[in-house]
Amino acid sequence: MNSCKLRPGHGEMGQRFRDQQQPLQRWRVAGRGTLRWLNHRKLELAIFLVGVLLRLTMSWNFHARWSYDADFHWEVVTWILEHGRIPHTESTFSSFHPPLYYLTAAGLAKLDVSRENVVWFSIFCGVVRLGIIWAGLEWYVRSRWARVAALALAAVISASVHIDGMVYPEALNCTLIAAAMLVIPIAFRRLSSGRWVAAGAVGLFLGLAGLTKVSMFVVLSAVLAAVGFELLAARRSWRARLRSGLPWAGMLGVCLAICGWFYARNVREYGNPFITSFELPSQSWLVAADVKKPLLDRRSLGFVFGWSNAIYREPTRPSGLSHYPRFFPVAIASTVVDYWGYIYQGFEGAHNAEPEPPIKPKWKVRPAARLAVVGGTVIFFAAVVAWLLAARHVLRRRDAGRLALLLIPFGTLLASLAFAIRYPIDTYGVIKGVYMTFGAPPVYALYGVGVEWSRRQPERWPILGLLLVALWLVAAYSVLCRLGVPLLPFGLFEP
Repeated sequence: MNSCKLRPGHGEMGQRFRDQQQPLQRWRVAGRGTLRWLNHRKLELAIFLVGVLLRLTMSWNFHARWSYDADFHWEVVTWILEHGRIPHTESTFSSFHPPLYYLTAAGLAKLDVSRENVVWFSIFCGVVRLGIIWAGLEWYVRSRWARVAALALAAVISASVHIDGMVYPEALNCTLIAAAMLVIPIAFRRLSSGRWVAAGAVGLFLGLAGLTKVSMFVVLSAVLAAVGFELLAARRSWRARLRSGLPWAGMLGVCLAICGWFYARNVREYGNPFITSFELPSQSWLVAADVKKPLLDRRSLGFVFGWSNAIYREPTRPSGLSHYPRFFPVAIASTVVDYWGYIYQGFEGAHNAEPEPPIKPKWKVRPAARLAVVGGTVIFFAAVVAWLLAARHVLRRRDAGRLALLLIPFGTLLASLAFAIRYPIDTYGVIKGVYMTFGAPPVYALYGVGVEWSRRQPERWPILGLLLVALWLVAAYSVLCRLGVPLLPFGLFEP
């Protein structure tokens, strides 16, 4: 009888060998594909890394106790650690907020993570959110010019970087909502079972966001409005339309199953699902006189439609608020600079400093802040024009997915304006750009679309130059504050 030897490529043992090698080969192919993809996007990668670096600086020259209402927020974490459950709405000053961030911070504290190091969770959220925004731009924006410009704005705008270094729920909230935005257009494009899965993912992200901050309901309202538009505008039978709408009912069910209990508790105890500190004994006295007035009598028309040039001379409070308060100038200023004075510029050795350090900042940031507000104003009006044109485009194409994304910043603006009208106590920071950061990703894309439009024809190049200079001014402020690197040469250093 002739004997034969089995080689690795033959027989049962050879098949096992090939089966073991297949996952490794797939990882190698995927790795080569990723490297090839990044090789064609060196500029985008560089911008992303700059954005990551700016957020990392929040760990070494920004103190945890400089966050918005820092001690009040940490008081909730301490209460959870002591009692082992979420607090009642009136147990601490900030207990009216949904509990997800505080439970997460308490879990980290149980693992011996210090209060100062919990900031790494916010930094992580900020980096992930920037990556999600990049992915969304790659999926939904065709022009590379538009993608690069939008990613650059998302990477450097100070409101986003600032909250990504705070022991504060906003970074987590913005990241969860960004994840939902990434999936929303996909869900509208899918049919049958694919729509159920994508809509369920949207419900999951929005439900978690609803357990972090109440601002999630702006996004949920935008999605439901887009669903209604799709049902009315679709050229199909009503049975087919209703069948395509069922996954969105599932999305709503998932969302409310996750966070609905919290808002139901507010309704049961206060008759209102959305509680702020101004409805509670701690601060209700501040608005006691105002809430007696009809809502539209609490602000002047000038608050909504007026402007103030004071923010360009002194881009910090109370500019734009004293004497004749103006919403939009303050909203723009507090988005692109540290309008409320929460030490975005940092200090040398701040990670070891006391919450109220006696030392002065190394850099003169006021000239850069003034220019950043000018740049922010240009970007704001460019985004408004781009929004109007984009809205007309998506309505004509019956693109419900992109319509939902456009409605999010619009709803964010309306909600912020309504909040500032309802509670007209400006010294308590009712107008903050960080409150609108969760709805900002579509605005970044709209700015990028404006850049792409302006570069297409030579007669538009002056507009292109204006938009790019505006971005540079906004970036120069953030880079100076976070890295101490002056991108503008005049009047920025101590003599």
